[in-house]
Amino acid sequence: MHLRPLPEEHRETYREFLDYAFRPENGPDWPDERLPDPEGYRPRGFYDAPRDAPVGDLDAASLRAVCAFYDFTARVRGEWHPLPGVSAVASPPEARRRGHIAAMLDDLLAEFRDTGRYLSALWPFKYAFYRRFGWATANNYAKTTVPPDELAAVAADPDGEFVRLDADDWARVEGVYAAAATADLAVNRSEGWIRHRLFRGWDDDPFVYGWERGGDLRGYVVYDVTGDWESRTLTVAELVAVDADARAQLLRFLRDHDSQVDEVVLSSEHASTRLIDDLTDPRAATVEIKPGPMVRIVDVSAALEAVSLPADAVCDLVLAVEDDRCDWNDGPFGLAVADGEASVEPVDDDIAPDATVEIGALSQLLVGARSVEALARTEHLAVADGRAADALDAVFSERDLYLREGF
Repeated sequence: MHLRPLPEEHRETYREFLDYAFRPENGPDWPDERLPDPEGYRPRGFYDAPRDAPVGDLDAASLRAVCAFYDFTARVRGEWHPLPGVSAVASPPEARRRGHIAAMLDDLLAEFRDTGRYLSALWPFKYAFYRRFGWATANNYAKTTVPPDELAAVAADPDGEFVRLDADDWARVEGVYAAAATADLAVNRSEGWIRHRLFRGWDDDPFVYGWERGGDLRGYVVYDVTGDWESRTLTVAELVAVDADARAQLLRFLRDHDSQVDEVVLSSEHASTRLIDDLTDPRAATVEIKPGPMVRIVDVSAALEAVSLPADAVCDLVLAVEDDRCDWNDGPFGLAVADGEASVEPVDDDIAPDATVEIGALSQLLVGARSVEALARTEHLAVADGRAADALDAVFSERDLYLREGF
């Protein structure tokens, strides 16, 4: 069995796998209309066929599992790096519990390594499932539910104007996003991504409104409304503003739906957002902190040497990495850091390590999701002494993270 780029003629089987995995409630009669693939979307098929079989000899009946990835570029420690977003992992019920998904993910990681994609991310259906394969949680996010009239406390006085936006406004929207999305793991969005993922929905297209002053777009909100006359909910998929004033204007826009909806749900905001603190009645709102996407180092040497580290950090340690899925990562490495750059070399197994780290924990350290101190209290990181702990803490400083893309 092996993983291959999916031929166009196998797309229908691929879609059947995905529909059964993610939308079985729709039954076997799939709708004919399909959303176009966003730019950079790479579908893959895992075939029960010889690895060297020509593409033309592959049969859709030999598909055992499928997956895809989005060829993202994202900010990691302040600079842009490849960050493929793994998605659409599925197999039909008759092919499950046979190790196909595990073997497919192994092949996908090998493909990433061979093509210079040394980091990866995904949104899990179950965190424990992907934790077994080396991914670990990157950031959390906040979901806030509030009656619209309560937003009066955080809404600005009327200023500027609200405008309806469509896909042809993608460049204006991208400009707002680029100015506002300054946290690490923010994705460098393409025109295709904005057109086909921001302005398109899986079932119905969302509303997209912007707030501008003097013709300058300063923020936008993406939302839909569900329910009926008796009860409606306005759910915000994304609210992005270049400054606090623009955000307050967008909250005014949401407040002004108080005659139409019973509640406003800000479904995915930065976990540090504390809208509840500024409400007149904080008890009127409910804030849920939810786990977000997961990250994984694909190639330890390449990733550590590619990512810029704190310029004042100095380190010369032996780091034993535990990775039971990628043998090229599994073992001890000499890690030397100076002037913001790392040098990583495999070392002999008989050298006593200064620290032992599981690949998911190392992934969290690299992107700045968790501190050395926090991980050392878990089974995923063991540090020999205080000197090593201090050195690692200087190298792997915590960062502000927010990967907001759903994929």
